[in-house]
Amino acid sequence: MSEFDEVRSLPVRATDLLRVRREDSASVVVLHFTGDIDLSTAGFLAEQLRLAEESAAPPASLVADLEGVGFLGSAGLMVLARQQEQCERRGIPFLIVGSSRAVVRSIEMAGLETVLRVVPTIQEALAV
Repeated sequence: MSEFDEVRSLPVRATDLLRVRREDSASVVVLHFTGDIDLSTAGFLAEQLRLAEESAAPPASLVADLEGVGFLGSAGLMVLARQQEQCERRGIPFLIVGSSRAVVRSIEMAGLETVLRVVPTIQEALAV
């Protein structure tokens, strides 16, 4: 018996892999995400964006700050694209803050740079 025979696998929650901090004001709701966005965390991302959007009344903006994201996979990209559509229908500006290679490269590889509104800094997002 090896030392690993006694190790048990515990389920990993999405919140262990992706964390969010929320800031609200009259004109903007900002979600600061930290961690990885992949198939296991995309549902958590979608839920947090939905809850934030529900509390944002036009013309308030919704900002997803992805500066703390180390990986952005296709499941996360789908969530962001759907959120963009939903916000457009409601007249709520949706901006993504992301200047890291992980975020920018994923968006470009998916061909979503013309669909998603990506700005390099939180200051730029707040100025919209």
